[in-house]
Amino acid sequence: MEKSWWWKAVLYGVATVMACLYLVPTLVPEEKRPAFFQKHFQKRIQLGLDLQGGLHLVYEVNVDKAVSSKVDRFATDLEDHLRPKTKDVVVSREGRDDIVFTFKNPADQAKLDDESLKSYRNSLDVIERDAAKGVVRLRLDPDQVAEVEDYALRQGIETIRGRVDKFGVAEPTIIKKGRDIVVELPGLKTADFDRIKSIIGRTAQLEFKIVDDDSDYMKRLGATVPKDGDIKVEPDTWSEKQTGKRHETYYLRAKARASLEKFVAGLQGDVAIPADREIGFEEQSANESGDAAPEKYWRTYFLKKRAVVTGDYLANAELTWDPQTNRPEVAFTMDREGGALMERLTGENVGRKMAIVLDEKINSAPVIESQIGERGRITLGGGFSNPFAIQQEAKDLVAVLRSGALPAPLRQSHEMQVGPTMGRDAISKAKFSMYIGAVAVVLFMLIYYRFSGVIANLAMLLNMLFMVAILAAFEASLTLPGIAGLVLTVGMAVDANIVIYERIREELRLGKSARTAVDSGFARAFWTVFDAHVTNFVAGIVLYSYGSGPIRGFAVTLLVGIVTNLVTSVWVSRWMFDVVVGRRGAAVATLSI
Repeated sequence: MEKSWWWKAVLYGVATVMACLYLVPTLVPEEKRPAFFQKHFQKRIQLGLDLQGGLHLVYEVNVDKAVSSKVDRFATDLEDHLRPKTKDVVVSREGRDDIVFTFKNPADQAKLDDESLKSYRNSLDVIERDAAKGVVRLRLDPDQVAEVEDYALRQGIETIRGRVDKFGVAEPTIIKKGRDIVVELPGLKTADFDRIKSIIGRTAQLEFKIVDDDSDYMKRLGATVPKDGDIKVEPDTWSEKQTGKRHETYYLRAKARASLEKFVAGLQGDVAIPADREIGFEEQSANESGDAAPEKYWRTYFLKKRAVVTGDYLANAELTWDPQTNRPEVAFTMDREGGALMERLTGENVGRKMAIVLDEKINSAPVIESQIGERGRITLGGGFSNPFAIQQEAKDLVAVLRSGALPAPLRQSHEMQVGPTMGRDAISKAKFSMYIGAVAVVLFMLIYYRFSGVIANLAMLLNMLFMVAILAAFEASLTLPGIAGLVLTVGMAVDANIVIYERIREELRLGKSARTAVDSGFARAFWTVFDAHVTNFVAGIVLYSYGSGPIRGFAVTLLVGIVTNLVTSVWVSRWMFDVVVGRRGAAVATLSI
């Protein structure tokens, strides 16, 4: 036998011991483990969604919102660039992709020249330049739209992962599938289902938009509202504290937001919503005092569509309390750039209302009494009927703001709840089938290959040991298809051994010695075994790349099993045969195979 026998023995021995140590946290309860294991070996195999129950969600990403937010950001940057040159320009966004610059002095449109647009050459295309009207129209490049879509999906996955991690869910699965995001949360308690769905789906997109009270649009719109319907037209008036200037506009009011949305969606003709404006909705309380629960209703605001300041500039958020009302609030801080934009926005609109829009719902619309900067606050709860729920809402909002806003809103398109009972039944049946399969394989190898079958069975056991230990080291989730992958690995191990053993038998029938037959058998069978494993490995990669959930679980165990099976069936088995057929020059005359 070669001198390498000793270092192989040490290598395989160390690998076996390490595999056993990595399996201890999975097999032994925490209270029974020594302190040594708690410090150095903590990783364990997690059970997947189908084995311990949990929640399966599919979200559709609203890419159009992400694109429009990108356009708003470009509009703000270009407006800042033009401000030193001219202030007589109105910047608005039309549709999803267009930015329109309207110069009061038509000659000023030349100031938005190629040099000004140099930094945006790959992002924005000039599609209209009307020198007579002083209008310049820019449109987001189609390649940028595709890039924003890809970013929205990738960043959405990372943001959701950050929110889910706060729940301590073991090995959540969050992957992209087309334009959808698939979320699997194994081990999640039923009581937490609604709350975590609320946190995951909460976009946390914070926008600040100015209420357009100079337009007579809402007055004209109010005249078209049927008087006998459930939508009422109400006046909205306020005065500036410093100048006493009176502002007056109108708003629509209804008990259900759906009623307002349906009415707004059908607007056309003379009352069609202008391209650079939109109607926002806020939920309010008719009565904020007393013990009785206040009556809720929804009202509208006529807003400028473009959001100059958004949550992209958010630096921090924390839970605070209003000392006067004792209500929970979310205090936020903008970064330096966001603070400068907020100062400019509020300074130019003192006396007007500014809508604080959170996830396409107006949280509040206070009157801007003076210029404000980096700091602001979001009030929560319209009454005191459930203060604990309001406080929890504030905590959840702080969590999602800190983890980052989703780049685009999500719409839940599918939900499946899996109970733990089904998982226990699946585990029981999978274990039974695995035991039956393993016993059948062991008996077959012992009966058909006699003593050499013992080597094959030992190699198979080491294969399973290494395979499960690797899964534990990477804290992989074991799913029901994953267990099927374990069973398949047993079959692959037997198949590899049969190919090698039959080669050895052929060599023995040719009259070769046991040592020579073993050497030739392993050498001739290696590429056959290797090619089969490579083919299966490629299939496993394809399953992992394009599959989701259980399919990925099967692919993981398959890939790991292929690697460990190749090691044990070729190199470890060869080492065992070397021990049997020859050592230190001595060789046996016969081989039981």
